[in-house]
Amino acid sequence: MTIKIISIGNKLNSWESESIDYYKKQLPKNLTLDFINLKSLQNPKLSKEEVIKKESELLLSRITKSDFIVSWDIKGDEISSEGFSNFISLCQQTNKSISFIIGGSFGLSSEIKKCSDKVFSASSFTIPHKLFRLILVEQIYRAHTIISNMPYHK
Repeated sequence: MTIKIISIGNKLNSWESESIDYYKKQLPKNLTLDFINLKSLQNPKLSKEEVIKKESELLLSRITKSDFIVSWDIKGDEISSEGFSNFISLCQQTNKSISFIIGGSFGLSSEIKKCSDKVFSASSFTIPHKLFRLILVEQIYRAHTIISNMPYHK
């Protein structure tokens, strides 16, 4: 199974890469995690709406028709770790590749949300990209441990 994390934001810094690698190394070999980090298009000459539109076009250019698209948005459906592991398990059983979409600091366009198969919310909090990418990878690892009956999740 392949999971892509497509996000608008800065390149991973060293502590973020090290933390993400910690969880990636513990994932099974049949689960591939690919990161696609796209540079934010924020510019003082562009309005918020223009930035969201341009970033959405950039995100859409990285999605394939065969991807099961999951966007993360504060107004999406809240999901627990157990629910997330069920979702990952179902995707594994149906052999679907997942593309997780993380928008820029202005969020995602309605177009991205409409073309998504699911829109999840991790929290009502606003979470910085640097932390959210790590949280998402940890939750993917946690889902693996729940599916495999490993003692990590309590």
